[in-house]
Amino acid sequence: MTLVGIVTWVFHTMERIGEVSENPFEGTANDVPITTMARDIEIDILEIIGETEVPKSIPASNYVQM
Repeated sequence: MTLVGIVTWVFHTMERIGEVSENPFEGTANDVPITTMARDIEIDILEIIGETEVPKSIPASNYVQM
């Protein structure tokens, strides 16, 4: 009985991890911070070409980048 429970738990956990990581751009805490990455790239490019008005970086919200 214990082995069946462990195997069931493993498969359930694998399924849950798959569902959570299925769409990495939804904007939840475990996703890729695409907005922050895009803003940082924009800032870098503007600094390289010598622009004087550069937007600020997007701050973290509760230690999470969005």
